Amino acid sequence: MLSLLKSKPQQNTLRQLFNYQLGQGLTPILGAVRPAQQANLPRDFNFDAHLFHAQFGSSHYGVMIPDLPEPYRYLSFASIIAEPGAQITQASAKLSAYSPTDTATLVHSTALSTQAEAFRMYSVSQDLKFQQSPFRVDFAKDASLYEEAGIYRLVSALDDLKVDLSLTPTTALTWFAHSRWYQHFSLLMRYDGTISQQGHSVEVSGLCTLEHFKSASVSMLPKALGLQDISLPLTSFSYQVINLNAEEQLVLAFVGFAGQPAYTSVNYRHIDGTSIQYDHAYFEVIASKTEPMITPDGHAMEVPQSFCWTAHHEGVKVLDIVAVMDTPMCYGLAAGYVSSYQWTGEFQQLKAQGRGYVEFIDRR
Repeated sequence: MLSLLKSKPQQNTLRQLFNYQLGQGLTPILGAVRPAQQANLPRDFNFDAHLFHAQFGSSHYGVMIPDLPEPYRYLSFASIIAEPGAQITQASAKLSAYSPTDTATLVHSTALSTQAEAFRMYSVSQDLKFQQSPFRVDFAKDASLYEEAGIYRLVSALDDLKVDLSLTPTTALTWFAHSRWYQHFSLLMRYDGTISQQGHSVEVSGLCTLEHFKSASVSMLPKALGLQDISLPLTSFSYQVINLNAEEQLVLAFVGFAGQPAYTSVNYRHIDGTSIQYDHAYFEVIASKTEPMITPDGHAMEVPQSFCWTAHHEGVKVLDIVAVMDTPMCYGLAAGYVSSYQWTGEFQQLKAQGRGYVEFIDRR
């Protein structure tokens, strides 16, 4: 059994110490954003796909809602377009009939979705359409994400799940990575619209997040080097969203490198435009489910039953929560799963509770 994922490194052996130090050295090269950098990064952004930029080889789009009413609980719309070349994203090579650069994956689900309904694979060249201005991306006839007069729309029609949402941007922008080769941001959004599933429709509104990255990919390396088949040892990942109320949101990002923690961030956002990356963040899986999940490409993945976040800022503890998974997982976020949980704890020294959205990948 693998050790449980956490932000504290294991340094019991020389290999563990080396892997941890290597990961700490490489994350700045990839552009991982630290708390002191956040306020100095650009507030403007674009959702261009990587195809419009020579230095990029992969794109991600995501719309995540953590607290839909029962029985929906959460909404995930998360895609990887073209394979970046990391262990946490590489399952598509075993599942797709297309080349890594021509494969796009999409997981689009709520708590009511089955695995078969939620996970889709596409040919980038044959099934997807892109527009730069105004922004638009179409996933065959299944879903579209696009801009319309400053408002973003997510419109989808899967076999069972149909979504029609308007997403209104706030100015609360969070950068996770910012470099020439990798740009990854999250924008706090207000949403309203309808979700239809299993013969029922519900009007919904609240806070969500709209995610995007563009990154270089291993496939862009010169063929003479013979490195197209390597994968970066990014071995674990979790991304999570919590709405504290109708105005405030928390976002966590955790990345592991070669089995060791490499990056953990917890970010606070408010509809008034406030966006703060707390200067100390911690994530830990407390317990795994009894049986691992077997991914469609045959990997036995240990997934969490419970976990915790804590965060300090300027020497003061601002967050301490414990989460318990209570919703089936759907495969398809890169090489891992999406789901939902209940959480309890304290924020700014006040008791709080609610629902959360989670993406989880462990490819150690």
